[in-house]
Amino acid sequence: MSFALRLAAPAAVLFASLSIAQAFPQDGQFYQGFTCPSEGFEPGTESTASLSFPTLCLFEQCCELSNPINVRDMDQIFLYDGACTAEGVDFDARLLVGEASIDGMVVVINNNAYTYARCEP
Repeated sequence: MSFALRLAAPAAVLFASLSIAQAFPQDGQFYQGFTCPSEGFEPGTESTASLSFPTLCLFEQCCELSNPINVRDMDQIFLYDGACTAEGVDFDARLLVGEASIDGMVVVINNNAYTYARCEP
């Protein structure tokens, strides 16, 4: 393998990982629905989600996201493998996660789809 090719391979991997991280919704606190509650947002309660990539927590369930696959013709939507835990039980899940048309994110897990609005960055 040529010297230039050996240098290019790690750069390509770095570029691909950066583009995935940039396309993913930014870390933050989210509330299920199209707006944050008017009476104030309380993280960790029912109908809330938090994202600190690669960890996504939906109320009492947290998943470590890995193996991102971009959904064709949907630039900011990815399928992930999730190593999840809920109420002390570990399980694997397939999640679709991406930016919502509002300032927030969309999550599909276990045949359920949720839209979350960003409440606190």
